[in-house]
Amino acid sequence: MADDTRARGVPRRTAVTGAVVIAGAAAGCARYAEPSAETPAESGAGAVEEGTVIGAASDVPVGGGKVFADKKMVVTQPKKGEFKAFSSVCTHQGCAVNKVADGTIDCPCHGSKFAIKDGSVKAGPAPKPLPAMEVSVNADGKITTGSGKGVAPGEKPPAEEKPPAEKPPVKGLASTKDIPVGGGKVFEKEQLVVTQPSKGEFKGFSAICTHQGCSVTQVKGGTINCPCHGSKFEVTDGSVRSGPAKKPLPYRSVKVDGDQIRLA
Repeated sequence: MADDTRARGVPRRTAVTGAVVIAGAAAGCARYAEPSAETPAESGAGAVEEGTVIGAASDVPVGGGKVFADKKMVVTQPKKGEFKAFSSVCTHQGCAVNKVADGTIDCPCHGSKFAIKDGSVKAGPAPKPLPAMEVSVNADGKITTGSGKGVAPGEKPPAEEKPPAEKPPVKGLASTKDIPVGGGKVFEKEQLVVTQPSKGEFKGFSAICTHQGCSVTQVKGGTINCPCHGSKFEVTDGSVRSGPAKKPLPYRSVKVDGDQIRLA
């Protein structure tokens, strides 16, 4: 049977060469378009024994990180005191990341970038995040693999953390229930009078009468009363109800914290 190639007017050598070029292009696509079925990160590359010392925590900047090439790990510190670790093997084609800058872990081969806080992909072509690895900081400020329960030979065990002691609640000047609605209470030591003109509304005033500097001693009948010369002041705003005082009682700031009344 006649050669189809010659029948179409294409030299046989040219046709064969074209086939090689096409096949080569196809092979190139297969090599670079997709990662292998099992990248080094997924096959366990970079795994180190628990308790292994990676480096000093002080070498890992806040908001950045450091690549520990010999351990195939990258350790980051997204915020102060929070250390994260990931495999340093890029999930695209198995290159090693080599830089942590501007909030990302960077691969030099094809430009993939991963977030320092969780290893997630910030820019491709990597299809998957960097695998996370567990690390802790021991008592000597060293970053070690694992939860910190195990330590490397020669290392001191981390100091046992004690829960912070609970502080007793700070008591205020008085409980809100100690101040009657429509009345008030005088605090001699603080030279303060606190009133509750309406339910849940608390006001504070100086307990020094504006007439001649006596201390008010009583809140009764809707007024704050001075015993020296009979001046009376309103519980609502400290204004003068009856003289001889001519000026209102000065305001003093108070606040309610739970059921406790405090000076602000």
